[in-house]
Amino acid sequence: MTYIGISHDTDSEKAGREAARLAKNQFKKKEAVSWVLAFCGGRHEPDSVLAGIRSELGDVAIYGGATAGIVTNETLGYTGYECGLAVFSSAYPAPDVVVNNDLKAGEFDAGKEIGQALDGITNEGDTVLIFYTNLRSTPPPVLYTGSTLMDGVYAGLKKRTVNIIGSGLVGDFSFSPSFVFDGCSTVEHSVIGIVLPRDLTPHTTIMHGCRPISSFKEITRIDGPILYELDGCPATDVFSEMLGIESKELCNSKVPFIVTLGKKYGEPYSPFNEQMYVNRLVIDANPEEGSVTIFEADFQQGDMVQVMSRDNQLMVESVDKGTTELLETVDMGNAEFALYIDCAGRASAFSGSEIEEADVVRKTIGKSIPFLGFYSGVEIAPLLGRSRPLDWTGVLTVFTNG
Repeated sequence: MTYIGISHDTDSEKAGREAARLAKNQFKKKEAVSWVLAFCGGRHEPDSVLAGIRSELGDVAIYGGATAGIVTNETLGYTGYECGLAVFSSAYPAPDVVVNNDLKAGEFDAGKEIGQALDGITNEGDTVLIFYTNLRSTPPPVLYTGSTLMDGVYAGLKKRTVNIIGSGLVGDFSFSPSFVFDGCSTVEHSVIGIVLPRDLTPHTTIMHGCRPISSFKEITRIDGPILYELDGCPATDVFSEMLGIESKELCNSKVPFIVTLGKKYGEPYSPFNEQMYVNRLVIDANPEEGSVTIFEADFQQGDMVQVMSRDNQLMVESVDKGTTELLETVDMGNAEFALYIDCAGRASAFSGSEIEEADVVRKTIGKSIPFLGFYSGVEIAPLLGRSRPLDWTGVLTVFTNG
């Protein structure tokens, strides 16, 4: 069995203790704690959170890390002080885990080491949770590139049917330093792979929320996440034209753009289907170079992309439809728990949406199964043949027993 606990206490040790106590109080007689999946806001002192959890649950392995907010069956919040737990009973053994604490030396090499280690301890069809610290340095925020990390994982992992779900972890909406719980302690500049018990079978859906507002445009100059030109024109000029504002105003903006850049897979001119797009958030602009910075580094020169509008109504509709359809396809009698990895930018305080899309997920699930969600910087999920880092998505997975 899996039990959920949450706390909003601003005292870090008390928050860990309260969340652990709420989960522990749900245990049936003779049940024991096996391991814990835990996430806490970046305004907490993480080691104190771990101490609080262990004061209630004993010397248990704790995996997870930083988050901008927490969602459960009962509540939702993103003040930076939330602490949310999924506590697994002894019905599920503690998972096999691999860790790399050297992301600073390079995302690809760290990912390859994780992939090689996973290759030795997984079977085809196993499920792996991967969490990594999203932030390399600040200020200004410099991010680790999830696409390069995942390229490394697949370079080392030969078993192609392993299901990988995960997140780039952030401590708050301002990209405060993030951290990972590696089972024993708090680590930074790290990536962890958690091999879930084979009895837990994942059923995953990806919810989007963007529409194309341009024709296809060719990337004619790009260097990693720095996009210089589309169709031979400065990227800032293209975005300025699409948004109807002056380039200087665009570059001086202190808030993230309201657009993403989307790459469509499959037939380019087939009817719109949000499931066929990988979208990248635009997070910064350089007026002198005419460039914009996108969240990942997987787009290449020659790629055909579209400017996409972040559509709040579509986002809520996508969540409503996706959650309902997923629950209809799952044997709810065998459902063990649900995990929601939600882009922090989708929170209403950030997106401007009148409706909290995570609330739609929470209310649709109700109390039917234990539910833990958290706000992330990057979401990792299977899409178009392999697991990919995604932007502006909500990734919902329901785990069934067997």
